[in-house]
Amino acid sequence: MRRAGAWLVAGLAAPAFGLVWLARPGWRPGAAERLGRVAPAEQSGAIWIHAASVGEAAAALQLVDELRRRGRSVRVSASTLTGRTRLTGARPDLAATLAPLDHPFAVEAALDRVRPAALVLVETELWPSWIAAAHRRGLPVIVVSGRISDRSFSRYRRFRPWLAPTFARLAAVAARSAEDSQRFAALGVPAERLSVCGDLKLEAPIPNEPSPELLVRLGHAPLLVAGSTHPGEEAGAVEAFLRIRRAGLEAALVLAPRHPERFAAVGRWLASQPLVWRRRSDPAATPLAGGEVLLLDSMGELSSVYGRCRSAFVGGSWTPGVGGHNVLEPAFAGRPLSFGPHTANARVAVRILVEAGAGQVVVDAEALAGAWLRDLRAPSEAAARGAAGCRALAAHEGAARRSADRIEDVLSEGPP
Repeated sequence: MRRAGAWLVAGLAAPAFGLVWLARPGWRPGAAERLGRVAPAEQSGAIWIHAASVGEAAAALQLVDELRRRGRSVRVSASTLTGRTRLTGARPDLAATLAPLDHPFAVEAALDRVRPAALVLVETELWPSWIAAAHRRGLPVIVVSGRISDRSFSRYRRFRPWLAPTFARLAAVAARSAEDSQRFAALGVPAERLSVCGDLKLEAPIPNEPSPELLVRLGHAPLLVAGSTHPGEEAGAVEAFLRIRRAGLEAALVLAPRHPERFAAVGRWLASQPLVWRRRSDPAATPLAGGEVLLLDSMGELSSVYGRCRSAFVGGSWTPGVGGHNVLEPAFAGRPLSFGPHTANARVAVRILVEAGAGQVVVDAEALAGAWLRDLRAPSEAAARGAAGCRALAAHEGAARRSADRIEDVLSEGPP
């Protein structure tokens, strides 16, 4: 009966999916996986870890490694192609797929093929149909590095009567902070299933070194990086960079838009600006020189570029409603960094870095130019600030170990 209902809903929803298919070409690759036709497991019993996109995937790798050290079989999924690329690029031997659409038909098909021992969701990947399907099968669903942003908390409370069953089905929540734990409790997770295990993103990532070919492309001028940028933020970063040039300092800028579908548009915009620029993807591009811009239109290379820069700006933070992106990649690379005032998604990390003197809030292009000028003029002081950020973050490590402990506890308790 349940599957018949799922087919009925799928049929009714088919026109909507067709429109999305036409309007969002980025959804077409991996369509079979999104419909639940993921690669079947050779044997049942793996722990299935799911992350949303690049930042969550990088954090999930810390937990993957910890569980593997304990002898556990693990497979992973991501909601985006970029997230899956991050997972497969970092761990080529790891079974990685796109997550199924949150529809009974898709999630049931995926669970039939994977036959996991548990489903582990990173941060806020709270998909009702997927969680319900796992619960029906007696599979524990565990949230790790669990967080609920201010915006999400308001929305979830508004729809609490409909979402309460989803929260009640969670076997455990290893929350990022005490505040997050309290929010999960307010939304219906029983208190005995809650614990605070820390933020997986505060674990030091395995360094991502640039390829020899990328090293050549980056040239020898001091690098400034504007990473994970959104519309409008590229213009601010370039304006700050032009101020650097007018001040007579030698530097080059690496511009890395957050979403691949914007690479072409950003390239067209750069072509209208008074500067020399090139694409990372251009095989004929010469090494970056002082005063020039590199558009990083590639995936999985931003973290390695952070490790080569003098100073960085992390995007999604000048754009209200986005909440900021991963400030930890440049911080763990030992680089001073700047970000805008909208960093709710990285609140804890931002606080740690600001207090350590490694992070700075910049409200506009003029403020960003000031931060970059300071770091270019005093490289030893910039390096000292970056090192201070690393030391401050080191005190918060251990989330992967504690989260793995919580997963082991749930598995030892048997089916929910």
